[in-house]
Parts: sequence; C-alpha cells; structure tokens
Amino acid sequence: MINSSVKAVAMAVLLSTTTGFMASGEAMADNRPVISKGEHAYIALQVQNVMSKHAYLHAAGMNLEEVDTLWVDAKGKFADSAVFASPLWVMDGLQTVRNAYGKENQKNRELALKAMQKVMPELKLEESNLGAGHEWAMHTNTTPVIEVAGDGKTAKGIWYSPGMGLMANIEGDDAKVGSVFFWEKYAGDFILEDGKWKIWHLQMAYDFTPGLPESMIENLSVINGAADHKADTGPMREAGERMEGLPPGFKCTSSDLI
Repeated sequence: MINSSVKAVAMAVLLSTTTGFMASGEAMADNRPVISKGEHAYIALQVQNVMSKHAYLHAAGMNLEEVDTLWVDAKGKFADSAVFASPLWVMDGLQTVRNAYGKENQKNRELALKAMQKVMPELKLEESNLGAGHEWAMHTNTTPVIEVAGDGKTAKGIWYSPGMGLMANIEGDDAKVGSVFFWEKYAGDFILEDGKWKIWHLQMAYDFTPGLPESMIENLSVINGAADHKADTGPMREAGERMEGLPPGFKCTSSDLI
C-alpha cells in the first residue's frame, strides 16, 4: 500500500508537470499572431457581404461577373484549388467554375432569349433582355455562422438558403413556367487575397426541393402585370402595391396601374 507521503509526492510531481505543460502551451499560443475581437467582427462582416453579393448577382443571372469579382483570382495561387460543388456536380479549379458556372450560364441566357423570341417576336436580342426565358434562381442567405481563423487570413461560414427557381418551358408558340422550391444550405471557405476577401470553396447541400404549387404559378401573371391591375384580388393588389387611389406624396409612373 502506498502511504500518504508517497501519494503527496506523486501528486506534487503530477501538478508540477501539468502546470509546466499548460504554461508552455500558453506561451506557444502567445507567440502566434492572433487578431483582435474587433478585427474578427470586421472580417465576419466582410465575409457576409461577399455571400450577400453572391446572392444578388446569382439572382440577376450575372454568374460570370460573380466569378470575376467575388471568387479568388483566376491567375492567383489559390485558383487551382478553388471548388464549387453541389450534390449533383463538382467544379474543380477556378477556370472550371468560370467556364461552367459563368460562361455557360451566359450562353444559356442568350439561347433562352432566342427561344422566347419564337413566342414573343417583339423581344430583341440585346443585353437588356438577357434573362427572358432563362432560369431565375433566387437564394436568400439566412442564419449565418461565420468562423474566422486566429491569424485573420481565412474564414469559413455556413448559411441556410431558402429560395426558388423559375424557368420557361417553350412548347410551340406557348411558354409555360416551370418551378422549384429550394430548401438548402451553403457552406464556404473564404480567403484574404490582395487585401480583399474572396470565395475559395463553395458547397451547396439540398434538404428539400419540391416544385411550387400551381396556385403560386397562376399568380405570376398578376405579379408581373399581365392580369387586370384594378382587380380586387391577387397578391400584389392585396399587398397594396396596385391600389386605385394613391395617398398624398405618392405618384404612379404608369397610367394603367391606377
């Protein structure tokens, strides 16, 4: 049996060893550059802004502009390791992202506009009409969780991203609306490159992607102004945006809306 004095010596040795290890660990941590809480908050805001710009540009169909402004430099040292992925595909390397997500999307917008011209000959093939007939995908970014590395050079984040996609299905001289409802997540890695925060890796994960109910598709005609603006029903009418009488201080830019 170990007597009490031996136990005391053993405990003292254990405590001294542990204390020495902790002190050494703290010293090592102190020798590493660590950003301040203010810098951490600033970086988190910059990363959030990058993802918000992604949402706006993607909704506008400006994928190529997104890649060229928000992603890592195509000629930089991080370009080859850039990734954009979903459960259905993986784009390896910034050049692949630029070609598949950017250039291919631009080409498809032009093809969609040409297809729509068969239904609406008055549509001109010009920049202002690009997007007509093409998929419109809107992903909002909510519930951000952003973590910044201690040295302030990289960051990662995850967002829940509910949204929807609409696309035209051309059948002869008619165009019907197809739809999908997104319940998904975005996860990303971000890196500080030439003083700006850029997207390095982006991953989508789908939870639930049903089509929109027919009642919502039918209401698109009211929302986009094809139906009677003075009707008593319809989502925009109910929202007060097509009221017959405007309150003082408001004016209408189109006579057919009032």
